[in-house]
Amino acid sequence: MKHVAVLFVSILFAGIAAVGLSAADPPPAQAAGGKVARCGGGKIFLRAPERRLFELHNRARARRGLPRLCVHPALKRAAEAHSRDMIRRDYFSHDTKGKNESACERIRRFGYRYRYCGENIGYNRTPQRMFNAWMRSSGHRANILNRKYREVGVGAYRGRYNGYKTTMYTVDFGRRR
Repeated sequence: MKHVAVLFVSILFAGIAAVGLSAADPPPAQAAGGKVARCGGGKIFLRAPERRLFELHNRARARRGLPRLCVHPALKRAAEAHSRDMIRRDYFSHDTKGKNESACERIRRFGYRYRYCGENIGYNRTPQRMFNAWMRSSGHRANILNRKYREVGVGAYRGRYNGYKTTMYTVDFGRRR
């Protein structure tokens, strides 16, 4: 009888843990990311953390009556490449390591011909935490809320930076000529 009670309690805890885990896990569609507004029309795919960060940017802009951002493919490629490069080569800078290349020069190398450009970089565990940190920083917040910017690229890359597991985020802002 004692073994039956222990078995029942074990099954009960396992069931509670499974329910707790499933409630905390995002739905499969959200975990996989999704399509968002592509500059020039149509849709473009962003992975889940990128999509979330993009949505947070547009929500903040909408609250202030600013135009929504769209994702430009060249800015997206530049942002993804920079986040990946910073993780793989373990550095943190707007300038590409070893190339003496600024953020705007890198954006141009990826094929984006801008009139205005800017960049936010950071690392954090979640898109929400990253966005909150940027909104507490006057320079980062100014980029997010800059009326001149209409197009954006978002890149998130998970890995190790400075010995810690994290996600590196790059958001490249622009407006074409």
